Amino acid sequence: MIRQAERTDKDQIFELYKMLVPNSKKMNVIEEQIDKIRRDPNNFLFVNDEEGEILGTLTLNICLQALHGIRPYGVVENIIVHENHRGKNVGRELLQFVEDYCKSIDCHRIMLLSNSTRERAHQFFEREGYDGSISKGFKKYL
Repeated sequence: MIRQAERTDKDQIFELYKMLVPNSKKMNVIEEQIDKIRRDPNNFLFVNDEEGEILGTLTLNICLQALHGIRPYGVVENIIVHENHRGKNVGRELLQFVEDYCKSIDCHRIMLLSNSTRERAHQFFEREGYDGSISKGFKKYL
């Protein structure tokens, strides 16, 4: 079942994030931030929950813009599926949920970023209809 994360999911989300960025020294998942995201109408931390076990997660941010009238766009970040559950449609279910939601609010597009070395993830995203050749992403860490 796809649902919004709750503060009690903190430890399981942290474990998933460790799989995404295993060498991160800055990672800090806190309950208050999960609550803050839950209350924000344009930001979502979704989890794929199977009987209390979180199999995957992603963040969706809805961004307002002026280019396409009143149509917003979605940005997907920090998508990760537990390594023991990859290849079982967990990520597909998360992305389909996000796509359905974005269509329901008339989003213009959905964008996502992925680490340039995550080739298997890139293949997965392309199978799900995301085109990695359209844009080039840039990041500047602060």
